[in-house]
Amino acid sequence: MAEQATWGEAQEMAIYRPGQRVEIKHRPGIVDTVIAYDPSMVPPVVLANDPQPRYPEELNLVSPLGSGFNWLNPWAKSGSSSQLAIGRR
Repeated sequence: MAEQATWGEAQEMAIYRPGQRVEIKHRPGIVDTVIAYDPSMVPPVVLANDPQPRYPEELNLVSPLGSGFNWLNPWAKSGSSSQLAIGRR
């Protein structure tokens, strides 16, 4: 019988997909790229320039430049200088 990924593993596989940029927490400022997530491997995250596989807890996700999300105005385009107009008349 083939092994199936658990819900948590499936979520991690979606987050730590190949091409995702990450920063190793104990090496701030150093960004690497995920090349594989293998739930049968411990630790499961394989990086392009790090010979040691990593646990997700050791990594910070790095969002691509220009893809920021404006929580105050989620309909605004990224990088725009929209202001929140609550309470104005």
